[in-house]
Amino acid sequence: MRRYTPGSHECRQNLVGFKEDADFARFVSVGAIGTEAVANHLQNQFNHQPIELERYAMANKVWQTKVKRLRLPDLLCVRCGLRVESRAKSKLKIMLSHSDTPGREWDAGGMRQDDLFAFLHTDISQEPPHCGVPIFFSTKALRASVAQAKRSAPKAASEGSEITLTWPCWVPTKRGQYLGVDDEGRIVLSGVDERVQRYWQWRNWADPRFVYVEPGDFITGDEQVLAGVVEQASDPMCAGKTWDLTAALHSSEVVERYAAVKAAGSVEHRGLSNTLSKISGDANEDWRVRLEAQIALARLEPDPWIRRITEQISDAETEADQKMEAVLAMSELPSEAAAISLDQIAANSDLPSELRAAAAWGLGQGSARNPELLMDHFVDPERLVALHAISSVDELSSDLQRTLVGWMAGDEDNRASAAAQLLQRHGCVESLLEATQIGDSARLWALRALGELRPTLVRCLAGSRLTSEIEAVLQPMWLGQEDWLRQDGKEGLDALDVQKIRFR
Repeated sequence: MRRYTPGSHECRQNLVGFKEDADFARFVSVGAIGTEAVANHLQNQFNHQPIELERYAMANKVWQTKVKRLRLPDLLCVRCGLRVESRAKSKLKIMLSHSDTPGREWDAGGMRQDDLFAFLHTDISQEPPHCGVPIFFSTKALRASVAQAKRSAPKAASEGSEITLTWPCWVPTKRGQYLGVDDEGRIVLSGVDERVQRYWQWRNWADPRFVYVEPGDFITGDEQVLAGVVEQASDPMCAGKTWDLTAALHSSEVVERYAAVKAAGSVEHRGLSNTLSKISGDANEDWRVRLEAQIALARLEPDPWIRRITEQISDAETEADQKMEAVLAMSELPSEAAAISLDQIAANSDLPSELRAAAAWGLGQGSARNPELLMDHFVDPERLVALHAISSVDELSSDLQRTLVGWMAGDEDNRASAAAQLLQRHGCVESLLEATQIGDSARLWALRALGELRPTLVRCLAGSRLTSEIEAVLQPMWLGQEDWLRQDGKEGLDALDVQKIRFR
C-alpha cells in the first residue's frame, strides 16, 4: 500500500481536494441540518423515536472513498418501523431526484406505500441555520400524482442521466393570511401589508388539488407549501411499539433486514443477540447487513465484537469501501474499546491514509471521543491524518493544554506547530501567555498564535497578564487582520499578477 508522504504529489492532490470537499459540504449541510430538523419534529410532535437509517444522513463530512451503500431512507422510527426520506431545500419545492436505472428511481430504496417524504425549507446562510416546519407526503400519494410531475432535462450520462421530478405546488414568497378560495377558483392570500394576492395558476393543475392550510391560518413566506397536487399525510403520529423486529430480521427484503438490525442495535435489544450473531456470520448475507449486525452486537459486548471488526479492517482481503464503512460505523459506538481500536487504526501506516484519517476523526467527533488518544496523530507524518486529528477536536482539557505548552518548548517544530495551532483554534489565551514566559522557541510560537486571535478576545481573557511589551509585539500581526489587501484583496492581487503577459 502506497503512503501519502507530506511532500508527495498524491498528498498534495488529496489536500487540494479539501476545497472541493468544503464546497460540496456546504451543499450537503442543507440536507444534514434539514434531516435533523425532521427527526426532531417527528419526535417532538408525533412521538416517533427516529434514528439515522442512512449513515451520515445528519452529517456533512465528505469522504473521498465512496462506499457502496444500500439506497436507504434517511430516518427510521425504531418503535413503529416508519421510514422517512428528508428533502431539505434552500428554495422549497416538492422535488425529487429520479433515474430510469433500476434501483435509482425516485421511490426506490425501500420506500413503502405508507412511508413518508418530508419537504422543508432550510436556510444555512444565517447562524444558527433556520428550518421551516416540514410537510409530509406518503409514497402512495406521490405515486398517485406522479403523472403531473414535471421532468427536467437529464444530467450527463456520467451522473446516471439523472433528472428531477417537480410536482406542481405553490410556495408564497411573502408572509400573510390565507383567506380561502374565491368564486373564480383563485387562492386568496392577504399580505401583512393588507394587500390581497390571488393565485389563479393552480387552476391549470389537474384534479385532485389540495390546499394544505385552513382559512385564517398565517403563512410564512418562502417556507410553507400552501397548495399542491399531492395529498398531504394528515397525521403521521407514531403507532407505538408495533414493529415486529424478529419477523423483520428474517425478511426476504434486504432493506427490511438492514433496518431491523440497525434498530435492534440502537435499542440494545439483547433478546435478539442469537439472531444477530447468525446474521453477522452468514456468508450469503449482504456485507452491509452483516456489518451492522456486528456493530449492534458490539453495543452489547464491546470487546469481542470490536476486536472482530478491527481484524476485518486490517485484513488485506477486505474491500476499501467496506473498511471505510466499518470505521465510520465503529465511530458511532460509545465504548472505550471502540476508541482504543480507532486509535490503533489511525496509527497503522499500512492502511490507506483516508481510512486512518477517518479513524482519527472518529476519536474527535464520534460517540467515544477521546482527544487524549489523538496526541500522536496531531503530528502524523501523513498530513491528511494530522489535519483530521487537529480539526476533529472540539475541546481541550487543562491536562491536554499543559502537554501542548510543553510541546511548544521542545525542539520538534512539527509538535510545536501543532500545539500552537490547537491552542490558537480553541482560544487558550492563558496557556499561550504561559508559553511566552518559557522563552526561546516556545515564546515565538505562542506570540504567533496570539497574533492570529482577535485582539478583543486576547485582551478579554488575558486581563493584566497581557503586558505592554507583549501587546507591542502583537500589534503588527493584529493590524494584518484588518488589512484587506492581506485578506480578501490578496486573491485579487494574485489573479492580476498573472495577467501581465503582453507580447509586441
